Amino acid sequence: MRFSALLRKELRECLPWLLLAMIIFIAASSIILRVEILEEKIDSRMSRFSPGNVIGHHELTYSSRIPVIGLWLFLLSIGLGLVLGVRQFWLPNFTGTWPFLLHRSVNKETILAAKLIAAILTLVISLGLTWVAIYWYASRVEAFKVPLPFRVFFEGCIFIIMGFVIYLGTALSGLSRAKWYTTKIFGIAFVVTLLFVIFAQLTLAGAVLIITFSVVILLSQIIHTFLLREF
Repeated sequence: MRFSALLRKELRECLPWLLLAMIIFIAASSIILRVEILEEKIDSRMSRFSPGNVIGHHELTYSSRIPVIGLWLFLLSIGLGLVLGVRQFWLPNFTGTWPFLLHRSVNKETILAAKLIAAILTLVISLGLTWVAIYWYASRVEAFKVPLPFRVFFEGCIFIIMGFVIYLGTALSGLSRAKWYTTKIFGIAFVVTLLFVIFAQLTLAGAVLIITFSVVILLSQIIHTFLLREF
């Protein structure tokens, strides 16, 4: 089985989750943006900012609902990473299909590469491209009175990468043959701890550095475990 055939197989299995995450994200974002547009129109019609009017303190601040899109992006990234990790590395344990896959005329490195690339493409297509389109629309000056700054776009990209980190941690725990009460839980526990550490960072550079470090650790452990494991 060639690499392209393996990759197509993995993408077909990821496709339902790709579409589900994309549909949910588009629907939630569309509702939030629509509500924001309607409220801005109402505010503009009822504006009291004219000479001679008394303005209260609460009218000098503006609270946008657009950042709620970031919460949806984060939750969907975490959920999609978790589902993909379970689908690719836990389900074969339950169904006993590892031997069927590994006894093909292809090496383990190719199988693992197909799974990882399929997961990356699923995250990028379902959430990455959608996030780019939503940010472009929400950052237009003519559309919203407070357009999104570029920092928000970068934070959204970090959320998507965090979904990939969750995927790696789930995959590592799925590959481990240790007992639950020993080291099998390490992968999931590591990424959960990592989430708290990332959100504790005051700078985006610190968050990126921690994510990069964690991806290197998890990937090296996954490759080592997958290549040496006797399925």
